[in-house]
Amino acid sequence: MRQVRWASWLVGLAMTLAVCGVRPAAADVRSDQAAAILEWPSVLFSVELISQLTDFSVLDTVIQLSNTSDTPVDVHCFYENANSHCTNTGFACVFPQECCDMTTGCGVCLPGWSETDFNVRLTPFQPLGWLASEGLAGFDTIPPKDFDKFPLDGVTLSGPDGSSNAGSRIPPIAEEPFNGSLRCIAVDEDGIPVDRNVLKGEETLEVIGTGRRGDDDFDFITVAKSNAIGIQAIPGANNGDNILVLGGPDAEYNGCPNFLILNHFFDFAINPAAELGPVDSGPIFTFLTVVPCTQDFLRQIPGSAVLQFLVFNEFEQRFSTSRTVACKAILPLSLIDTTQPQRSIFSAGISGTLTGQTRINPIGSGMLAVATELHDGFGIDEFNVHIQGDRDTPDTITLP
Repeated sequence: MRQVRWASWLVGLAMTLAVCGVRPAAADVRSDQAAAILEWPSVLFSVELISQLTDFSVLDTVIQLSNTSDTPVDVHCFYENANSHCTNTGFACVFPQECCDMTTGCGVCLPGWSETDFNVRLTPFQPLGWLASEGLAGFDTIPPKDFDKFPLDGVTLSGPDGSSNAGSRIPPIAEEPFNGSLRCIAVDEDGIPVDRNVLKGEETLEVIGTGRRGDDDFDFITVAKSNAIGIQAIPGANNGDNILVLGGPDAEYNGCPNFLILNHFFDFAINPAAELGPVDSGPIFTFLTVVPCTQDFLRQIPGSAVLQFLVFNEFEQRFSTSRTVACKAILPLSLIDTTQPQRSIFSAGISGTLTGQTRINPIGSGMLAVATELHDGFGIDEFNVHIQGDRDTPDTITLP
């Protein structure tokens, strides 16, 4: 077993619209309304993780996708795999030392990016959910599976209007550990993107394990949930090609935000509510997960950007830094600007207050984000960040 705490695994992962003409683009993306494009930024899976506090734990992601309309909808989805891999073994890696063994010697933990696409057909008002590690089997699986499959096969069971999930299949994520994201786009029966704002989604990070406090062992389950980020289509703007334009003068979809706004505890802050009840009393750490709006699935080229961070503490004192991000990144706040977390501008000891606000301006591709808080090594919270404004330049999604 790898001697890595699941929170440390996240740290390891981290190291590695203008308005114009007759088709104005809206000023924001949404996490609380149905849309034509959905993004789940944080799809994670890992097992057999050990630390001084945790004997064993499994980190998995529950993904939910719903059709909010009274007619069926087809969806084309892409799992984006942001894992690094060892150059000598090809295995997924997080830390460089994982690429050393007795047979092949030591290789390099090389960053990478790839995608796996699949199709789903949702019946009217149908909600659907699955574990990223398991997926949902199609109806022609050999041998047949009686679990983890779609509910309406169109033969033994159909919806009240005769609709079904026939032709659908969701693969499990490609490997373990897995660090990636998921993007789904509303399409017609021929796979052509359509301007139907009918998709709604959520993701739930789930950690199951055995922990230790002092001499006492205990089992624990902790979950954290956030909404998928939705990008709405502009009615009548879709030209039917394989390049989807987000924002800008020729927008087919709403543009990505100009600023991401994160309200957060500074790292190493102690929860002030701990004295009021059974609340974790250890330090709090925040991870920012960012994915680019621009993606080229045809040529397998991910988007990238320079993120400019403007950080304010509770006294409105200001700090700043920047960081280049390609593909996807999980950024522990106190490792954004330095390799010494206690000296970071995101550290409570340096900022001088428990909480603050960070404004993030992406230069290059637009960015979508969620944030995750870790409490005392066991508690976990995930939440959507705030957004502001629209970008002057468009983002694009190029489909195969």
